[in-house]
Amino acid sequence: MTDFDLVIRHATVVDGTGSPPYVGDVGIRDGRIAAIGTFGTDVRAPQEIDAHGRHLMPGFIDIHSHSDFVLADPRHGEILSCFLEQGITTLVTGNCGFAPAPCHPEFQAEMESYTGFLRSAGARSSWPTFGEYLDDLDTAGVALNVVPLAAHGAMRIATLGFAARPPVAEELQQMVRATDEALDAGAFGISAGLAYAPGMYATTKEVTALAERVGRVDGYFSCHSRGLSETLVDAVSEVVQITRDAQVRGQFSHLCALGEDNWPKIGIAIELLDNARRGGVDIATDCQAYIAGNTTLTALFPPWSIEGGVEALVMRLNVPAVRERIRSEILSGVPTWPLATGGWIDNMIGSLGWDGIWLLQVAAPDYKRFEGGSLHAMAEALSVDPFDALCDLIRQDGGEAMMLVVGSAGSLRSDAPLREILKLPYTSLETDAIVTGTGVPNRGAFGAFPRMLGHYVRDQKLMSLQQAVHQMTGLAADRLGIPEIGRIRVGAAADLVVVEMDTVGDTSSYGSPISAPEGIDYVFVNGVQMVGTSATPSHAGKVYRRTSPR
Repeated sequence: MTDFDLVIRHATVVDGTGSPPYVGDVGIRDGRIAAIGTFGTDVRAPQEIDAHGRHLMPGFIDIHSHSDFVLADPRHGEILSCFLEQGITTLVTGNCGFAPAPCHPEFQAEMESYTGFLRSAGARSSWPTFGEYLDDLDTAGVALNVVPLAAHGAMRIATLGFAARPPVAEELQQMVRATDEALDAGAFGISAGLAYAPGMYATTKEVTALAERVGRVDGYFSCHSRGLSETLVDAVSEVVQITRDAQVRGQFSHLCALGEDNWPKIGIAIELLDNARRGGVDIATDCQAYIAGNTTLTALFPPWSIEGGVEALVMRLNVPAVRERIRSEILSGVPTWPLATGGWIDNMIGSLGWDGIWLLQVAAPDYKRFEGGSLHAMAEALSVDPFDALCDLIRQDGGEAMMLVVGSAGSLRSDAPLREILKLPYTSLETDAIVTGTGVPNRGAFGAFPRMLGHYVRDQKLMSLQQAVHQMTGLAADRLGIPEIGRIRVGAAADLVVVEMDTVGDTSSYGSPISAPEGIDYVFVNGVQMVGTSATPSHAGKVYRRTSPR
């Protein structure tokens, strides 16, 4: 008689709760964990894995993903296989204010230019409502689990495009209705990207009004803050304020500080978060296991220059006097708080320099050869000023280029600031990686979670194994409010990873990021083997939907 579909024997189980590891057997039936214990030889299954000497962990949860559009590509299983190969079984989508829905026909062009750097070749660009987007994912199937967030940026574009002004009362109500539609369709909350147009044009009051709708359903609010450099402390305070006022579960996205001069502000930011948590504010954070992160190249430009979208930016770059004004602000603009007309809160070139910006993905054929190198190196190769090289690239690329910002919480010499963030008990691990099947991706797409286990736990002993696994699994599940993932317990989804702790680690580098990790032996999504010997990649994932009434 067959007792289970799969039995994993003799594993050292790290269950995602933060409890110490233990040795045991796990039986899987119908995509769920059916039993945990010590099984005898009379217990049988069509597939058995002897995991003696290896660790069994819950499938890793990438709490900050940008795979929304790619998941709707028929080839997404192949394009996103790098996430599965490092043990990630669940992607939280819709972060930083970017999402595929809603889209209004009046602003279709703005929406497409806004999200061009996030789309793969076979991905659809937009959906009229968030519910229609989720329905399409359900119908087509997904290779990984998906936990969807709606996005303030998408809702703002659908309402007033890239207008750099507060919404009038009816426009705000339209965004509220879009938020409610997304929540009713199953979104677990919303995100905001206040460093990006059009999110940067929103007031604290506007964002709070939408976050309050999420708070009413005990939902989740993720926020990429307005500033990660000179204004980091003020930006943290704003996210804390929104979280407190909206009475929502808040997440400060990828805590870091751009540039060495600003790294000391990380300690102050942590103190602000600690004090807020002690005061009853339900706020936490996340970060990646690297000192560099990816985003759109248009984030290098001052807010006023992006009003109207990427096409409007390109038109401004064609006007010599306007282009010189942009040059002056990029080269000498000092971030100020709060954001005022003509102001700027995050000058990345000022914080990191031209050497600190590397090109990851470029659509313009004449510039493809510069992928993987810095803006400074591109300018030298072209024998032009770095600013002119940047502008010429944007003009040809149409806003699809993506960059790596190097120096976000440490440098190639020292990761001390990053270590302080990683070891916080309320820091979830993320990749923040944008993978579209072209260009040079962020190395976090290939190795973030193995790096945490190999480099920071095994080699550096930054924290215990059980604490690290909790921050990679159960902590994220708790923040999202999904009890069936992130834990090895009876009844939970059979999202599982078998890890060889003696060898696990990333093999990538910032210059050569495309490299599979080591030590991830098996990965299961809802009981289906996706990585390892005899793996049968399929659409084994599930689109999770929030089910509690609004």
